[in-house]
Amino acid sequence: MLSQVPRSRMYVAAAVVAVVLVSVAVALIVRDPSAPASSEPDSTVAAEPTPTTTPSEEEPARAPDSASAEPGKPTDGNRALGLKAEATTAPGVTARLARIDSVQATASLPGEIGGPALAITVKVKNQTGKKLDLALGVVNAYYGPERTPAVSVASDGEVPFPASVADGESAKGVYVFQIPEEARPVRVELDLGNGADVVVFKGRPQR
Repeated sequence: MLSQVPRSRMYVAAAVVAVVLVSVAVALIVRDPSAPASSEPDSTVAAEPTPTTTPSEEEPARAPDSASAEPGKPTDGNRALGLKAEATTAPGVTARLARIDSVQATASLPGEIGGPALAITVKVKNQTGKKLDLALGVVNAYYGPERTPAVSVASDGEVPFPASVADGESAKGVYVFQIPEEARPVRVELDLGNGADVVVFKGRPQR
């Protein structure tokens, strides 16, 4: 006949078995891949680095464009000469305003304005040793303190430069601009093209 086991030992053995079972259950739950994943977003994802720009890659600041700021206004990059001065536009090429006559222009083309005007005769002398191309020559006029662009009256007495001028010869062009009688001063810009300097004449013409 088996001896009777004390009750105290049975209680201890039961407690140990219970602890073991609980530990095994916890381990299975933790290692179970089917357990639901956390619904909270992962807050440890690293942000993409912000690209940096080295000083050499920075775009240089653009200088203000005076032409776009004041359309139709002449630039101040050229020093103005007197109306009676003779200017050198390129090596061997000189230009001057041979005459400035007050006229009464008659408009006949769209956009032209009749009335008091100035007929400006520009004389160009060629001493370059070769033929000088004048086909791209341009004359513009402005008047008053605000340098208002003068309207060309090409249909009334205007005679543009010839296409070219031979070495040792001079050529003339007559350009008519509608300018009020009270307008002072007058500014005349001459650009012969082909890389020649733009010449500026400025003053108060005698009417």
